[in-house]
Formats: sequence, structure tokens, C-alpha cells
Amino acid sequence: MMTANKKRKFLTKIQKEKLRLAAQMLKATAKLYDESKPNLLPLWGGGIITHGQPQNKDFIIGISKRAAKADKKETTKDHLYRVTETAKVILTRLQKENLSVEEIENILLDRSMYMIVTRSENSVDLKNAKDPSNEDDWKALYKKAGIEYTLYK
Repeated sequence: MMTANKKRKFLTKIQKEKLRLAAQMLKATAKLYDESKPNLLPLWGGGIITHGQPQNKDFIIGISKRAAKADKKETTKDHLYRVTETAKVILTRLQKENLSVEEIENILLDRSMYMIVTRSENSVDLKNAKDPSNEDDWKALYKKAGIEYTLYK
């Protein structure tokens, strides 16, 4: 996989600005995060992470076997590293470490990987296979969901 610095080269000006703003927002709001209230993570995940991470073709690492055969309108991009888990990782580290904005950007970039899947794989299979004990292992999730995929070179 590409490193964060290599991924940076693929970013447009607006993607760089969004990434920077997302990192700054995470840094500025980390003190508000309370581990005992995980239901608040989607505020960071669905908002800051989803809109701050780049989503261009250079971050798509593969395609499911079903998506490869499906109509394009029946496919979608799946965040391989769950956005709420990415928020949790960053916010937890920020409460313990004084990460720089660039270090936060690097974490966001390292976790910006997508798989093309069918809409039903995304909304049904992956959702039903979700394992709260290990939210951060996309390969285990895909295996549990029975989703076969091909990684791009």
C-alpha cells in the first residue's frame, strides 16, 4: 500500500484543503470526545472523516467479484477503514498525544482506502457482518460477510 506522503501527490488543491481542515477540526474538538459515549462518534466519522478524506480513484484498492459483474449504478465505494473507527483512533490518540495537524492528515490518508462493492453488499452483507469487537479489520469483515474481491495492483 502507498504511504501517506505518496498518496498526497494524488490530491487536488481542494482535497488538500479539505484534508487540512478535517485534521484541524479533529485536533480542535478532541477534548470533547468521551469514550463512554460511542454513539457520538458518527458526528466526527460521518461528518469530518467522510468529507475530509479524499475519495478519488487513486484510493480505490479493489473491487468485489459481484461489483465487477454489476451495472455501475448498482455499485458504491466502501470505506475499508470504518469512518467511526477512524474517528475513534484519532480522537483517542489526540487525548493522549499532541499530534500535529500533519500527523493527523497522515492517519487520515493512511486510512483512506476504498473497495468498489455492490450497494447490497454495502448496505446488507457488510452491515450484518459487523463485529463490534474488531471494527478495524476490513479483511476479517469481508471474510465474515462472504464477499470475495480482487485487489488492484
